[in-house]
Amino acid sequence: MTNTANTSGIKKILILATILILPGFLYFLLERKGENRYQNLPIYGEKTLTGTFTNRMGKQVPDTLFHQITPFSLTDAHGDPVSVLMNDTTISVVNFFFTRCATFCKHMNDEMNRVAERFAGNGMVNFYTLTVDTVYDTPEVLRAYAEVYQPDTKKWHFLTSGEDDVYEIARNGFLVDAVRDTTREANFIHSSSLILVDSKRRIRGYYDVNTKKEVDRLIDEVKLLLVQEIRETSPY
Repeated sequence: MTNTANTSGIKKILILATILILPGFLYFLLERKGENRYQNLPIYGEKTLTGTFTNRMGKQVPDTLFHQITPFSLTDAHGDPVSVLMNDTTISVVNFFFTRCATFCKHMNDEMNRVAERFAGNGMVNFYTLTVDTVYDTPEVLRAYAEVYQPDTKKWHFLTSGEDDVYEIARNGFLVDAVRDTTREANFIHSSSLILVDSKRRIRGYYDVNTKKEVDRLIDEVKLLLVQEIRETSPY
């Protein structure tokens, strides 16, 4: 009986030690050794050194001012104004399309839907699909187009013209092309990427929907970004 009790006690100690040590070991691998491919996600756009420094792991690291997307307001499929990127506690996935698109837009939104379904129950992730054909794609047109995806159940907003200009938002905010193709009727040139944005309105990734592995990577990196967001806001 004594030997059984001792064995049980040793097992408990080993389990407790594993629980306490493993997170620190993983942190060491991630932050110090750099051996895990899931490092912090890159931040896209122009970067400017502020001239100040932060002490990290005993080293003075220059502070950097990163490109941030200015919050904007557009109109959703219900005809209501929607303020986008105003909430500093959520991350977002964004794409551009138009309903009369005859090329990759349907596939793009099918892939967007695949990602949205994975995070439908997570209040920290929002999805925004912006039309570049703002004259034709009225709220009524968007609502009919989006019905098959049931976007309201996934925090997914289909947006058209509103208070701000979608072309300026695309070029200056998300750093992607969005222009009317004057060589063809009812056609537009726009990005085929889903764009990941963190809670500080910084671009953290572009994922081309024409490659399934890219969208799979987006799903993984949304999870990673969620962990990073929680870690950065934790008081511990």
